Amino acid sequence: MYKKERSHIYLFCFDDTYFNQRNLMRVGKVIDLRGFKQVRYLCSYERLKKLEKFFNLVSGIKFLGKSDFHYFTYLFVKSINIKFNLVVIDYHVDIKSTFDGYISCGSWLRDVMKISSLNKIFLFTSDNNTGENNDKLVVISKDFKTLKNMMGGLPIYVSIDKDILDKKCLNTNWEQGNMDIKEFFNLLNFLSQFDMIGVDVCGEPDFNLAEYEKSEKLNLMICNIFSKNEYFRNSA
Repeated sequence: MYKKERSHIYLFCFDDTYFNQRNLMRVGKVIDLRGFKQVRYLCSYERLKKLEKFFNLVSGIKFLGKSDFHYFTYLFVKSINIKFNLVVIDYHVDIKSTFDGYISCGSWLRDVMKISSLNKIFLFTSDNNTGENNDKLVVISKDFKTLKNMMGGLPIYVSIDKDILDKKCLNTNWEQGNMDIKEFFNLLNFLSQFDMIGVDVCGEPDFNLAEYEKSEKLNLMICNIFSKNEYFRNSA
């Protein structure tokens, strides 16, 4: 089990998902946001501003629940005031358009691209969902070790959506990719060697106790992997 101090793992609870993952609850600090409405899938910028005070941290390992709430990564990274790279692991390429005045789980990378301290977004996605590269977004193939030469020595923030995984590994509430569990953890171990600012994780299943158990094991393994990074060791 993950042995770090509680204050370095944060569970952002928009529903009861993590209350069904007791082992993760024991090692994480719960931030209960279940009282906030109209935040699933998308959120107005006005409402986002009211929520911002709950997301005023970059460091640590943050769990966001289902993929519906992935856009809250934007609140974490927008306060980074040094040049950095964002590494995203996600079946979906979240640069779609959404309603005016809103941010959504499918559009949030558009907002991140406007952050002045961002260097590039490096996206790991499934083979059948490659998207298109542009000045800020670089899609990485399975040969992820090529990433090292592209980073420019900058620190990274890592955002993980477990919908990248094949359904036999975990059945999330979204369409999923085809990454197997070995490849997934090889990638995370590789990323954990970089100079790191922070990590967040989403991609929880719908209510299903068996899937919650699988997801909790994955979450604890993610914590163990990133706890080896020098940044987290020094901040303990």
